[in-house]
Amino acid sequence: MHLKFILEPKTLFVKKDIMENSKFEEFKAEVNDKLSAKQAQILEIVQNQKIMAAKQDDMSADLKAILAILSQK
Repeated sequence: MHLKFILEPKTLFVKKDIMENSKFEEFKAEVNDKLSAKQAQILEIVQNQKIMAAKQDDMSADLKAILAILSQK
């Protein structure tokens, strides 16, 4: 959307006409679609990272338990 300002002689007000550009609107829609897709990918990656962090914590606890058992002998 582009704004076009016109100041006519002997007027006190500015006329504001809105010019629509269909190609620009199509581009904006395409960018919004791509942005939504990227945001969904980022959310999936964040969820996967949380799952992996939980698994790593479990593995760490298991390894500490194994080390404790081995150090007793």
